[in-house]
Amino acid sequence: MKTFKEMLLLISNLLSKPFYLSANLASLIGFLIIFISDKNKILISFIFFNTLLLVLIGTLVYTILKLLSNSTTDFESKSTFIKYETLDGNKISYDVFKLIQCKRPILSQYEYSFKWSGTHLPIVTSELQTVENILDSKDSSIYDKAILKFSKPLSYNDSCVINFKADLDDTDKQSETYISNRIIRPVDVIHYRIVLRHKEDNSNAVIERRKIESASQTFAEVRQVAFDKTSKSYEYPLLNPELGYIYRIRWDR
Repeated sequence: MKTFKEMLLLISNLLSKPFYLSANLASLIGFLIIFISDKNKILISFIFFNTLLLVLIGTLVYTILKLLSNSTTDFESKSTFIKYETLDGNKISYDVFKLIQCKRPILSQYEYSFKWSGTHLPIVTSELQTVENILDSKDSSIYDKAILKFSKPLSYNDSCVINFKADLDDTDKQSETYISNRIIRPVDVIHYRIVLRHKEDNSNAVIERRKIESASQTFAEVRQVAFDKTSKSYEYPLLNPELGYIYRIRWDR
């Protein structure tokens, strides 16, 4: 909505001067053609109004392209739903659905950043996109990337659900038991669901955060989440997380 209002305001500002100039020219030409023959009147009117139409279309196209080029991001994040599920504590299914809105004229792919802390390589798939490539960083401090290609490129303001799925092997119990998200753009909600089918009970999970740029690696506790014995899971909706922070949900193995 904000972008739409900005677009209307910018179009209004840029078109106001051409409209004023066109109105003055129309008045002047209207006065002059009174003294011109009918045949010439038609020709002059035709040339004038077609020229005016081209000017207005050109100004409108320029305005839209200028607004789009000023966008600082390829997309806006609306919501994210994350499900981590294991039946035995060894094999894990990690499933993410993310709603985005395109903020570029054309967007043909999405880069999903992730980092698996286990020793076995994850098997990455997607139900909604094509996994075109996996960029595997050997540096543990740098995120890996999955290149997810859309079946049809998105246009400006199109919405799309992204799906990232990873089958994980943690039989050697070397992975960290947390899920983290870097908040580098606004998002309405990140919904966490951690399902531990092999557990009858477990201690509380912890929602915690730290600043992305902080030299300290220490996380501050935000709140605790109780283990639901019926569903054998932790569930928590993180609403409007603050920009510039890493949030994570951490639980005991």
